[in-house]
Amino acid sequence: MAEVAADNPNIECEIVLVDGMAVRLIERPCDLDVLLCSNLFGDILSDLAAVLGGGMGMAPSGNLLPGGTVPALFEPVHGSAPDIAGRGVASPVACLLSGVMLLDHVGLPAAGQLVRDAVATALRDASVHTPDLGGTATTAKLAAAVLAAVQAPAA
Repeated sequence: MAEVAADNPNIECEIVLVDGMAVRLIERPCDLDVLLCSNLFGDILSDLAAVLGGGMGMAPSGNLLPGGTVPALFEPVHGSAPDIAGRGVASPVACLLSGVMLLDHVGLPAAGQLVRDAVATALRDASVHTPDLGGTATTAKLAAAVLAAVQAPAA
């Protein structure tokens, strides 16, 4: 962590124990921008933080090694959600937003913003909310709404 902090002197760095960070995520989430964690603690804290953003179906993630030689991995925080697999009730939002993170990472921010805006537009319509968002829509219905928003002519 000291290495990353040294490479980014304009960014405030604070070392916090994981249990203290869990409390801070609940008490003052807006005070935090980026958490740099080990895989184990990052997984636990990202699951906790997902609840603050609307639930696991809304939470994208990226695993990166800045300056590293290994490829980055972008995926929904919830993983494959085997408990609801094949039922058509999973929200596609975390997957779509993980794709946005990938687009940003590979230098295509305009494409990422297009998808991000389409997700936001679709979610304004409660009729396309999946069960995790308190609705009854299917995965396909929400995905179709996002696609329609991507394809809509610019205002």
